[in-house]
Amino acid sequence: YLGTIPDYSQEGVKGVKISGVSKDSPGEKAGLKENDIIVEFDGTKIENLYDYVYTLQSVKPNKETVIKVNRGGSVVDLKITPKLKE
Repeated sequence: YLGTIPDYSQEGVKGVKISGVSKDSPGEKAGLKENDIIVEFDGTKIENLYDYVYTLQSVKPNKETVIKVNRGGSVVDLKITPKLKE
């Protein structure tokens, strides 16, 4: 669990655009923002929601990893620690 809220209206976007993050979630703590586009997660290129969900299921909880986002045309590396959803 990262607490990201995917933007399901995305068309022609490489990656997963997010419309926001849940309060106090790993995504918020990592600095993810509305309109960020997740392009890589835990070393796996993310081209669509399926890639993202698959990678999210394979990462280990409580182990810091890197998530790369396209923010306004430049790629930003953020450290994120996935959690088990309560």
